[in-house]
Amino acid sequence: MDLRQQPRRAEQAVVTERPHLLQSLNALRKRSPLSPYWLERRWLRRAMQELAADASGSMLDVGCGERPYAEFFKPRIARYWGLEYPPVADNLNPEVWNRPEMLRTVVDVWGDAQRLPFADATFDTVLAAEMLEHIPDPNACVAEIARVLKPGGRFLLTVPLVAPLHQWPFDFYRFTPKGIEAIVERNGFEVERVTPRGNFASATGATISHWLVRSMAASKLHHDGSVAVSRWRGPFVLPLVALVQLFFWICEQLASDTGASLGYSVVARRKL
Repeated sequence: MDLRQQPRRAEQAVVTERPHLLQSLNALRKRSPLSPYWLERRWLRRAMQELAADASGSMLDVGCGERPYAEFFKPRIARYWGLEYPPVADNLNPEVWNRPEMLRTVVDVWGDAQRLPFADATFDTVLAAEMLEHIPDPNACVAEIARVLKPGGRFLLTVPLVAPLHQWPFDFYRFTPKGIEAIVERNGFEVERVTPRGNFASATGATISHWLVRSMAASKLHHDGSVAVSRWRGPFVLPLVALVQLFFWICEQLASDTGASLGYSVVARRKL
């Protein structure tokens, strides 16, 4: 063994470990109040846990992304099918989409939600989590979901109301409760419940947090509408973002006004 090579190998190990450490720290930050999405993610996870109770049989996840909520659904269903639309792949997590071996574990079928590549009455459950706003014709998408659902099958849906532009240019709509009910009922569904995600305090806290990041800490605007945080301004602004979100998290517990919210979760049954 050439001992002269050992320091170089050790140096290479440090270089390869450092990016993994930075990625882990960044992932931790994104799950904490330092991220302006913290309030939104908390409410989405709560909504998914509640929606999972209505899932059964074979389930199609339309716009599955990285399957961030699969843990809630898999124990309750027999088969999980993930569908994603190819043009949006570059807007999603590069840690997954640049690794084909991981990609195969999250996307089963590539296709267009406005023309689903499945036979009529194929699924017992269809999940569409925060994706209907990204469809040019949401009515066509819901009609297709009704087609591939078995009679009596359930459609589980979440939509945003107060949210910044994201996954640009594939961001077309925001939905009120009556607006989403109209689309769902128009296509042969009976709405069982519509639940707001958060309240006026939640929407206000998230909006202020995004404004702080975008106006005071952003160093670059990405093509998908997201921003890169400045390494110099971020350490000063992100703690303020955390304080704002924690304050409005407390306000959530005291507020009951749902005249504005982060969005809505919907459970609907396909009519027999």
